[in-house]
Amino acid sequence: QLDKLVLEFLNDTLGWEQIWFANGQSMTEFERKVDTINEARFLHNSFQFRFRNYATISGNFDHWNVDYVKIDELTSTSDFDELNDVSFVYNSPSFLKRYTQMPWTHFKNNEANELKDSIDILIRNNNASINVDYQFNVFENNNQSYHYPLLGVSRNVSILDYDTIGNFSFNNPPIDFQSNVFSSFQLDTTTFVVQNIIGTSTTDRKENDTLYHTQKFHHTFAYDDGTAESAYGLNVDGAKLAYQFKLNRPDEKLRAVQMYFPQMLDAVNNIPFDLTVWDNNNGQPGDTLYTQIVYPVHTENGEFHTYIIDNPFLVSGTIYIGWKQSTDDLLNIGLDKNNEANNYMFYNIGSGWLNSTYPGAWMIRPLISLNNIILDVNENNNSFKVFPNPAENELFVETKGNENIISIYNLQGVLVKQITSTAALTKINICDLSSSIYIIEVLNNNGSNYKKILIK
Repeated sequence: QLDKLVLEFLNDTLGWEQIWFANGQSMTEFERKVDTINEARFLHNSFQFRFRNYATISGNFDHWNVDYVKIDELTSTSDFDELNDVSFVYNSPSFLKRYTQMPWTHFKNNEANELKDSIDILIRNNNASINVDYQFNVFENNNQSYHYPLLGVSRNVSILDYDTIGNFSFNNPPIDFQSNVFSSFQLDTTTFVVQNIIGTSTTDRKENDTLYHTQKFHHTFAYDDGTAESAYGLNVDGAKLAYQFKLNRPDEKLRAVQMYFPQMLDAVNNIPFDLTVWDNNNGQPGDTLYTQIVYPVHTENGEFHTYIIDNPFLVSGTIYIGWKQSTDDLLNIGLDKNNEANNYMFYNIGSGWLNSTYPGAWMIRPLISLNNIILDVNENNNSFKVFPNPAENELFVETKGNENIISIYNLQGVLVKQITSTAALTKINICDLSSSIYIIEVLNNNGSNYKKILIK
């Protein structure tokens, strides 16, 4: 059975019938498909349809993207005009030259080296109005800190049909911005939300006219976007895999390494490997700085597994993080194919270090911080209260001590928010925090105490 995408309808005897299919092919742009269903056996009170994907069971190789499914009664050929629209095509790109995420302390004062001069946004016109306005806004803690264009509300462009020009690209002139596009008074970590907006004809659908991008500056370096479209592995006993990371601040501690191992045909969580850190030797991995025996962990919902470094140590300059294998099994690290970091991806199967030639970015992220990582939480202490739990937009911390330092950590132990309060009841805005479980620390004259909180 070849890889293919199938559309099936439920007939009046409650059986599924195939009415359309597409065979597997290499990466392509979206294609429009219109089917008119007038058979009575499909138009019944239990009307249903479904998409099915026939795929290879040996790996994470076959993906289909189905978007913009519209069902309506066809009364005239003009109904097809409702499918015409202008929309964004891909996610907003990172504003950073090298990374998708990096620590704020390594970005600040190094903006010229770390920021791109411009970005490109791809837009597709499906036979709609060619008159389009574009703008982007940057927010920190729901406060707008930057607007593009610098003069005026938006930039007007003419975007011809996809059948004529393909996807429209902002390249003449590009979408440029100043070095203060991410400007903050935060000392440790911060998060910005970039809002891309296109203004189109009133007849166009508006649900896809706004695109958001979250630019995180916490304690993590990342080349990937957090989603694995494929995987990468070596099948040689003793093989080494190393990822280059460049630090802008000296003498910070490597606290942990995050990795994502997608489950393929067989689980490999019983196969140990040496988590390894190397120093730099003329642009390639050099001497071993640290090694620790660990096992691959297959997590749910695409979450990274965090390997805590048993003995955190100071790192500076350029370092390499990866592993040395003790078997010839494929460990299969997640590979993000939307970003390419091959200049920083090295492997060695016994004949020296080489750059990986498979386009993409390995899903390996070092966590670097001078602060300790919070691992254990005693939920039975009564030194402070946190409510509501779960929380959505704001939460309250009620304390007994004075001069409180309230810190919020994610489950990897990374400090994501910190405030100082002299009040017994403190309100904290958490709109900028993503849905997850967090650890709250209250430091006052009663010492440090911790609780867990769920943010929806």
